[in-house]
Amino acid sequence: MVTDAFGDGSVRLFKRIRKRLTALGNSGAAAIEFAIVGSAFMLMMLASFEFGYMLFVQSVLDNAARDAARLVRTGQAQNSGNAQSTFSTLLCNDVGYLIGCGSLVYQAQVFNDWTSAQTAINTPPTRDVNGNMVSAGFSAGTPGQILVVTVTYNYPFFTPLVGNLLGSGTNSAFLMSTVVFQNEPY
Repeated sequence: MVTDAFGDGSVRLFKRIRKRLTALGNSGAAAIEFAIVGSAFMLMMLASFEFGYMLFVQSVLDNAARDAARLVRTGQAQNSGNAQSTFSTLLCNDVGYLIGCGSLVYQAQVFNDWTSAQTAINTPPTRDVNGNMVSAGFSAGTPGQILVVTVTYNYPFFTPLVGNLLGSGTNSAFLMSTVVFQNEPY
């Protein structure tokens, strides 16, 4: 005979609950299992969509940076009269349907040798309190000079839970595209 260890009738209560659950059979088991597994599955699906979209945005940013940097490399931007405006216009046109132009921060730095350019690439960009890159300015350079063009975008996560897990509390990811080249003799 089972005795009531706590002296409060808890053993009888558990026996009644077990008897009631046994009478119900397996009805509702699938719903409970889905509640346990479904939330993890949904989180994985949302994270997959989030990462896929973020990679797509990074790809668009890379392509736009390459296209706009090509204008500088070939001298078309310098010959237009306002190199920064020409660069910015093409950059914004390439990403305008996906990223607002006001959300982009870019810089173009001139270097006289590849060692200095390599050091600039390996040095992380300066950021403000919001995590945005602080631009070092825009210089299109002259023929034969080495340039490092950097374009950044703070990608806002559309899934807050994924953003909090990966965005270090800012709910955004810092996407950056860097193009290094030597200006052609134009």
